[in-house]
Amino acid sequence: MNVKSYLTVLVIILLFACSKDSSNPEPKISQDQLNAITGLYNLSEYIVSPAQDLNNDDVLSQDLMAELDCLSASIILREDLSYSKYAIQLNISPITNDQYAISCSFNQSTTGSWDLVNGQIVLSEERENSYSLDGSVLTLTQGKVLPDFQSQVFVKQ
Repeated sequence: MNVKSYLTVLVIILLFACSKDSSNPEPKISQDQLNAITGLYNLSEYIVSPAQDLNNDDVLSQDLMAELDCLSASIILREDLSYSKYAIQLNISPITNDQYAISCSFNQSTTGSWDLVNGQIVLSEERENSYSLDGSVLTLTQGKVLPDFQSQVFVKQ
């Protein structure tokens, strides 16, 4: 080998020796962010439109949490970027004049990974939805009318 070949090989070796280890990429979420975000979030509001009177107290409410004692949900966001979500599913059937028969059904559990994207929490099993994060409050907004929902609000415990 000539000197030029040795120099070329030496430069290539030095480039690889000094390159950043790509097997351990820099985390996208800082430890401070993880500490602030991770934890247990419980459903505090389940807003629908139009308002309903499911508990027959003659008071219409847009918040189904005030109408259904059985309604609950929680999200656990872990530091390893995994999550678990437990939510009571609803049976929703139209009756008449924007009134619906709504009752609690089964508890659905999902697990997966989560990520922080542009200040929004995205759960892997709900890629089409993102939860806005405001301090200790996660809000999922769909802005739809029944049988869908306007928003769901989860508060960190």
